[in-house]
Amino acid sequence: MAKPKAILIVSGILVIAGILISFSQSENEMSSIATSQQSLSVGSAMNVSKSLDPMKSKDGVYSVQISDFKNGESLNVNVIDPSGSSIITKSITKSPFQENFTISSAGTYELKIENAAQSDLQVLGIIGYYPQGATLLDVISVIILIVGLSGLAIGMMYFIKRRGKPTS
Repeated sequence: MAKPKAILIVSGILVIAGILISFSQSENEMSSIATSQQSLSVGSAMNVSKSLDPMKSKDGVYSVQISDFKNGESLNVNVIDPSGSSIITKSITKSPFQENFTISSAGTYELKIENAAQSDLQVLGIIGYYPQGATLLDVISVIILIVGLSGLAIGMMYFIKRRGKPTS
């Protein structure tokens, strides 16, 4: 018969390993974007910048979120490439807003957000690489977590079952 303590220890190690892999993947995703949150008064602006390289990925993304958004309010948004040229100019009238762009050259891309509304707004701006699909490491971390949690459940059942039996 299986040893419940060994099953519990191995399963616990698997769960911890799965959590650590997931955490490192999350940190990697977060390092590929730049964020800034600010309260913008009427007519003021904020900048968010990130160094991007088309060798890493040609897909860039920017997003703008307004926490206290009301209908009729708007923000003016510019995405500026490393040469200083504006590659996207938009007036945003909904929240949240997200749009992709092509990273054409290596350097610092800048997201400039200007408050064109009649009141102060709390704004979150994000610019960076567009997240790619699930990687092999993502799948492995989920599998490790499932195996570890299943092992914990089985180990607990063995442990409870053996506890009720008298030892000989």
